[in-house]
Amino acid sequence: MRLAVILPSRGLLFSESFEELLRELKPFDYKIFFAHGLPIPDCFNRPLEKALADKTVTHVLFCEDDMMLPKGILKKMIELDVPATALDYPFKKDGEATILHDPAGYALYSGTGFLLVWREVLDKMPQPIMRTDLAWDLRIQNHRLVMWPRDVSKIKTYGLHDINFGLTLWTNGLPIVPAAPAGQRKLIALGQPNTNHGAHLIRTLTKVGIDNITKTEDEEAKLKWVAALSQVKEVEILDEMPDDVVVIDGQARIKGGDDIII
Repeated sequence: MRLAVILPSRGLLFSESFEELLRELKPFDYKIFFAHGLPIPDCFNRPLEKALADKTVTHVLFCEDDMMLPKGILKKMIELDVPATALDYPFKKDGEATILHDPAGYALYSGTGFLLVWREVLDKMPQPIMRTDLAWDLRIQNHRLVMWPRDVSKIKTYGLHDINFGLTLWTNGLPIVPAAPAGQRKLIALGQPNTNHGAHLIRTLTKVGIDNITKTEDEEAKLKWVAALSQVKEVEILDEMPDDVVVIDGQARIKGGDDIII
């Protein structure tokens, strides 16, 4: 087994995160492929293309530069022996999540913070593997989770590569297997220059709220979402937006109503 580690960075790398990554990699044969200061999805695609050019690579590990990694987790993920497996972690604050589970417990999608994928899976995917031109809206109706794509290639977006990646695997019968919860580090403020006490101010997020993938700040809406999701019995992926839905200010809503599709 040979691991290619894809490490995208905006230009800063949390030293503790890198120390934890090296600890996890120590028993294995690996090579790290860095990206520096590139936008999403280039920061994933460019090092990934270089990694896949090495025919000795058998597994690809995506590891973002702000993760908090449980000790021994990489060995456990490899021992799962599944096409793809990922850690769940808070998105922006404690109690949030990055994995959306289907009724069977698999991930409809996950984050790319710590994601292990068989090389043969990636070889079968269309290029470029990571894409950000599609957003996925969703709602729950009659115990069914319904999702559909929306072209966002001409508007400002953030992320989306991870959702598209996960759904591509799920719809092809190779769903990501959730491995364990993890944490994240957040840069609150840069350390002051010209002082011996110029350490950066870093906050840690350690609490994962299962399936709390909503972006709303309304706590009641979050609770309703998680409760409704717990009652879902099936998932349906549509090719286009339903007739009773309209997009207003970048947000999907029911026509003639104020219901927000979270």
